Amino acid sequence: MIRKIAILLRKSRCLVLSLIVATLITWTQTRPVQGKEQNNYRSFQIYELPVLMLWGGPAESGRIHGKLFRAEIQRLVHQVLEKKFLGPNPQALRAEMRRYLQSGLARLPSSLVAELQGLAQGAGVRLEDIYLLNFFAEAILYPACSSLGVEAVRSSNGHELIAHNLDWPYLQGTPVILLAYGPPGSIPYVALTLPGIPFPTMGLNQAGLGIALNSSFSEEPLPTNGQFILPRLRQALAEAEKLTRLQRLLTQWPRFHAWNVLLASGPEHRLLLLELGLQHWSSRRPQYNLLISTNHLISPALRPIAQPPDDSSRRRYYRMLHLAGGKSKLSVADLEDILLDAQVWDDTVYSAVCDLNTLRLSVCPSHSRTYIPVDVKKILQSFPKR
Repeated sequence: MIRKIAILLRKSRCLVLSLIVATLITWTQTRPVQGKEQNNYRSFQIYELPVLMLWGGPAESGRIHGKLFRAEIQRLVHQVLEKKFLGPNPQALRAEMRRYLQSGLARLPSSLVAELQGLAQGAGVRLEDIYLLNFFAEAILYPACSSLGVEAVRSSNGHELIAHNLDWPYLQGTPVILLAYGPPGSIPYVALTLPGIPFPTMGLNQAGLGIALNSSFSEEPLPTNGQFILPRLRQALAEAEKLTRLQRLLTQWPRFHAWNVLLASGPEHRLLLLELGLQHWSSRRPQYNLLISTNHLISPALRPIAQPPDDSSRRRYYRMLHLAGGKSKLSVADLEDILLDAQVWDDTVYSAVCDLNTLRLSVCPSHSRTYIPVDVKKILQSFPKR
């Protein structure tokens, strides 16, 4: 009897030690943020995709983002900025970039400045590096990204679909994250992005609106009162319930760079492509129930200011047109395959396809080439009630 009790005690000690070790492993893997900030965020993973939900104040949300992705942000700053500013005089290049972006930085809302300051503090990097990481694309002429929209009558499930490739040579292999924001007084929304960049290159909100961003090129002179596009995209997702409102928020200010922005509304069954020059803009509607965009301005109204498309932009545009045009109905799986096609996938960081009516998202990071299913609607509905 005594021997049995001794064996049980020994097993109990082993069990307790196992529980302690398991708890320590879990704690280190989830990298919790200490203090009251735990009340204003939730982080988890869907397969290989990190998801961070934020509903606190701007500075607090920035610190949480920075702390949870500290190593990834530091690596990205090194990967992008230190490689970008190589040369005989890197400090001069940095100074030139700062001068170029200065007026745009001066027009950032105070709440966004507080968030970026918190992000830099949490990540342990300089605020200047966070500014350059987030906005250097405004000063670089590089043909990046591809987008495709499918109207409900052309999709196999009768829903609006959008697809997007984020392309950028400096960012290949970078981990992709999904940021979900639910601040009081705003429409909850998600931003598909990279660590340290709290803005969407593809985003969705609870009202069933979606956006996808491509760079483009204009020959207009640089405006003195230009604004950065990424903060405007985030503001539009937080405020707009209708596609018309989304369009108005994105077209009312001059820009530092030309862009093509795909807009979609599941509830309204609408697709629209905004072609944004620096000071002028136009729009395109679907043809044959498809909207395809790469990196050149096509609208007749913008031809006087448009730069001719480069080979990469032209190749990806016509390849997507060929692949999508060959099917009478297109499914989510069809769009996933189009984005992964060898002639469309070009310095790609991630591919993503979204059903705007169900808010179901498929995300494919470049390092895995495997699509991850994400129920965005469920995430957005899980914010704490206030």
